[in-house]
Amino acid sequence: MMNFNDAEVQNSFDLIPVNTIAKARLVIKPGNDSTDPFITRSKGGDTVYLNCEWIILEGKYAKRKVFDKIGLEGSDKWVNMGKARIRAILESAKGINPKDMSEIAVAARQINSFNELNNLDVVIKIGVEHDKSGQYQDKNRVIAIITPDNFSYPEFINGQDIPWSM
Repeated sequence: MMNFNDAEVQNSFDLIPVNTIAKARLVIKPGNDSTDPFITRSKGGDTVYLNCEWIILEGKYAKRKVFDKIGLEGSDKWVNMGKARIRAILESAKGINPKDMSEIAVAARQINSFNELNNLDVVIKIGVEHDKSGQYQDKNRVIAIITPDNFSYPEFINGQDIPWSM
């Protein structure tokens, strides 16, 4: 006989509230592209992206995960949003103000491979995505990367989880 009376109670799967800011680690899930292990190509081949998992590092939502995709190829809008997201990830992780155009800052925004993004710790703002078809449950998503020019960035880097609205 197996006894599970001493097992922990299952955690709640409630959504993280909209506009919660959290320190998170970016983990890029392995992709299906033969040229780069981090790149994922859609089944139709019309989009290419990084399949991301954000692990909340501390605070009330520690160890929870938020899933996201960063666009690399596809529509111009998708690609531009992806580039902006990667730039913000680098700025948040490395403490670079987006307006800093010094040689050091410019160099810090350059990478040789997507592997350099993997396991970076950044500050994220969490939102909720609603399924318009009504077929799927709502889910959390990353709506912004918080960079050092944001007033909450310094506080948060010191380990605080704060709901805040941009």
